[in-house]
Amino acid sequence: MSAIFGIIHKNKKPVDQGTIHRMKVSLAHRAIDGMEIWQDEHVMIGHCKLLMVAIEQQQKMPFVTQDLIISADIRIDNRAYIIQQTGAQNALTDIVLLHHAYLKWGEQCVQHLEGEYAFCIWNRITQQCFIATDHIGFRSLYYYDSPDTFIFCSEQKGIAAVKPGPYQFNEISLMEYYFRQSDPSGTYDADISALCGGNMLILKDNNICIKKYWVPEGGKYSFKRDEEWTGCLKELLFEAVKNRMITDKPIGITLSGGLDSSALTCILSDLLARVNKPLYAFSSVLPDAHTEDEQDEKKYIDIIGKHCPNLVQTYVTAEEYGPFDNIVAAFENDETFPNVFYYMDYAILNAARDKHIGMLYTGYGGDHWVSWKGNPVIRNMINKGRVTDAWKLIKGFSKTEGKGLMEIIKREYLSHTRWRKKKSDEVTAAWLQNGFFNKYKQDLNFDAVKDITSFMCNKIRNGRTGIFPAMLAKRNERFGMQSAVPLFDKHVLEFMIDVPQQLFVRGGYKRSLLRHAMAGIMPPEVLWRHDKGMYSPDYVSRTMKHAGFIQEVITSEKYAIGFKHYLSREGYTGSNDVQDIICTTQGVIASTILSDLHAKGYSFSTIS
Repeated sequence: MSAIFGIIHKNKKPVDQGTIHRMKVSLAHRAIDGMEIWQDEHVMIGHCKLLMVAIEQQQKMPFVTQDLIISADIRIDNRAYIIQQTGAQNALTDIVLLHHAYLKWGEQCVQHLEGEYAFCIWNRITQQCFIATDHIGFRSLYYYDSPDTFIFCSEQKGIAAVKPGPYQFNEISLMEYYFRQSDPSGTYDADISALCGGNMLILKDNNICIKKYWVPEGGKYSFKRDEEWTGCLKELLFEAVKNRMITDKPIGITLSGGLDSSALTCILSDLLARVNKPLYAFSSVLPDAHTEDEQDEKKYIDIIGKHCPNLVQTYVTAEEYGPFDNIVAAFENDETFPNVFYYMDYAILNAARDKHIGMLYTGYGGDHWVSWKGNPVIRNMINKGRVTDAWKLIKGFSKTEGKGLMEIIKREYLSHTRWRKKKSDEVTAAWLQNGFFNKYKQDLNFDAVKDITSFMCNKIRNGRTGIFPAMLAKRNERFGMQSAVPLFDKHVLEFMIDVPQQLFVRGGYKRSLLRHAMAGIMPPEVLWRHDKGMYSPDYVSRTMKHAGFIQEVITSEKYAIGFKHYLSREGYTGSNDVQDIICTTQGVIASTILSDLHAKGYSFSTIS
């Protein structure tokens, strides 16, 4: 469906054509299959098309009725339920089904919709605007609100192109980049906010009201046997993967050879084989001329390829890309500071576009919860008096890993008994200026996760879970394809709330919940593996080849603005340690982007 956007002048001033033109130009990359506008004096609603199925070919978007104008980036999973409840016809597009749902339930339609969406409904009669995002936040939606104007858009750049200045950099976005801890609704522009997952926004009488319409709750699942839990997870994963196969175009997946992406590959391969279709896999591997100490995941990728007969494999070496190439372009595309492996992400997307992929799956998010390692589980069990059960798990680890019992006890119990709240004055960040870091460090939490359920539920509630999937959706659509992240599916996450935590370490295996769920579906060589390689296997050597550019960023006046306000040159140690190199890469990326924003007229706060 692609992007939606709109402008509402609260002062009833007509939306001029120059403003509309600037917004359209900023979103041209999302108009893969065209762009349409509806306008009525002080209101403009727009839609950029990316067609996934033939039925959408003739659908007029925005969808206009006598009273309502609807623009939606939407995929409805529970079509049968919506059709049964509303009496709508089966052949309708999702945007028309949304219209029927709104007519029946009004703003409460979000309580009945399942799937992924970001939509706007403008009521010409009541002069009210209703926008909403899906429960998790798979589809991005941003807004700007002032006394005179309300603007919304699937991308920040659409708002930035038309909102009045001055432009102020939101420094909290740097804390998000380095620590993944900040307000999830914040963006790099202080005037633009994200409408996070599970939220609705209503513009009424020139005032906006944001309401949380969904929070994750447990209690839906209860089983007595371990096999019932893993069997249920398997069914939910198959359903989550199947629901996202809504395209007439080829389907692909980023296959790393690890547990999560391999599990989805095997599921997807099976589902596509049933309808005689291929699955295209894209994998990061080392170039032929790599050093002997560098290793990739090709061994495990090839095992999955042999297991899935309809798999069409593409190996991506990204030899033409570097870790510091096109930093500004990546930032403009992602609308956030890109991760240190962005060059590999874009190389894979280019390869997928060459294959005309319409839906690209990813195993992202599995290790957040579905395939969580369960590090504190044994410690938690002992603290609750379940010593016998804990001892069985310890012996299981000793057997499967071939290690002594004392080594397992130290790793699974003793190392976790030293948990404590890290005092704020003990936390340091050598790559950030003390004055800047001190403003926020008291709000940072560096504790190890003790209760995965409460930890993840909090992330879902505040909208953090949807940040990266929403960015992937934006990024992929620039390449003419949609993104599928089934391991963050709402029903899967609801199931995870009720899962007994000992299932994560069942049988002496880390990440054992997903392993046992996929038994018989994945080849055992991958299913029960203990090791895991780096996503971009030659990242370190690639980065070290650019020592000259790194030094230029640190010393050149061209990049001085970041060091003037936020960054510290003392953080660049020249160490070959992987973590130090990652911090160095982040510093170079941040410096380059801040310099570009400064050149574009953004102002920056001054540290006192």
